[in-house]
Amino acid sequence: MNIQTLTTVIISALTGATMALVTERWVDNQPTFASIDPTVLVAEQLRQLEPGLDDAAIAQLGQKYAQRLDLSIAAIAKERNVTILVKPAVVTGVPDLTDELRRRINDLR
Repeated sequence: MNIQTLTTVIISALTGATMALVTERWVDNQPTFASIDPTVLVAEQLRQLEPGLDDAAIAQLGQKYAQRLDLSIAAIAKERNVTILVKPAVVTGVPDLTDELRRRINDLR
């Protein structure tokens, strides 16, 4: 085996190992994207408010809902390794996780 052939084999092996590392570290672990429609969820929450509540009670319920919303979004993002975008910011091509988010928020009640 001459020097050129040996050099080519070594460079090829290093290139393959480098590409495998890049794929494993950066491509395979890249989060994907998903969307949620918070306006739908907030509208549903507002419709569930009892009539006649004072501002303090509404604010308290809103804070509790916001906490459940934040916890549920964080859990979905972590479990699915996704970056969650609001639906109006997405043109096409990502799954809508609004229904899953709704279920999780309701489970935290």
